[in-house]
Amino acid sequence: MSETGRNAVLEDWEVTLVERKLQEFTESVDGVSAVVIASVDGFALAQAATQPSSGERLAAMTSAMLALASAVGRELSLGTMEVLMLEASEGKVLMQSVNLPRGSLLLMAACGQRSVIGHVLWSARECGRKIQAELAG
Repeated sequence: MSETGRNAVLEDWEVTLVERKLQEFTESVDGVSAVVIASVDGFALAQAATQPSSGERLAAMTSAMLALASAVGRELSLGTMEVLMLEASEGKVLMQSVNLPRGSLLLMAACGQRSVIGHVLWSARECGRKIQAELAG
C-alpha cells in the first residue's frame, strides 16, 4: 500500500472506466468470479462479476488483509507489500495495491481452484497498470 496512506477516491466517470478494465480482466482469465477495486479504508469503488452486496464486504476484508500483510512485511523488513495470495480448498484470492499519484486503490480478484495463479497474477498486474495509465490522464 502507499506509504502515505492517502485514500484515492474515484469520480463517476472514473468508476465507469475502472469497471470496464475489471470486466476485461474477468473475461480474459478463466475462473475469475469476483473482482473489486477498494479504497484503502475498505470501501468498494468498482467491481465486476460479483453480486453488489458482496462487493462491500470483500472491499472491507481486502483492506484489512492488505494492512495486516503490510505490517508483517514491515516487521520482517521485507520492503513494500506488493501482492497477497490466499489458496483455499475451493479457490484462490489475489490482493494487490494499485498506486496512483493521489493515493492507493486495492484490487481483489477471486477465482476457482483450477485457475492458474500465475496467469491471474500477471493479468491482475496488467489490469492495475491499465487502471494507473487511464487514471493518470
